[in-house]
Amino acid sequence: MPQLDIRSFVVISTAHVSEATPRCLETGHVEDRPWAGGPYGTYGWFLYAHDENRGAGADAIPDDLMAVMEWARSQGCHYLLLDRDGDTVDGLDIYEW
Repeated sequence: MPQLDIRSFVVISTAHVSEATPRCLETGHVEDRPWAGGPYGTYGWFLYAHDENRGAGADAIPDDLMAVMEWARSQGCHYLLLDRDGDTVDGLDIYEW
């Protein structure tokens, strides 16, 4: 049997991204976005935790989302679920919206 590539994800609150970020997570075509992932029902977003921001200008991953992705990577996770019912994390910004 081949060695399977098993990866983990972390669930945290959508409060760790600004109100503007969800709008950009849901606009445009998937293939045009500088991140991989998308909506998780009506509860949040399931995303690959990129280890670098490959976009530039308007095509860049927003700073607040990039900070969450970098934090997820620091926890050993390759993916993250931003869930409206998820817990907040000390050390990450929290946005009221």
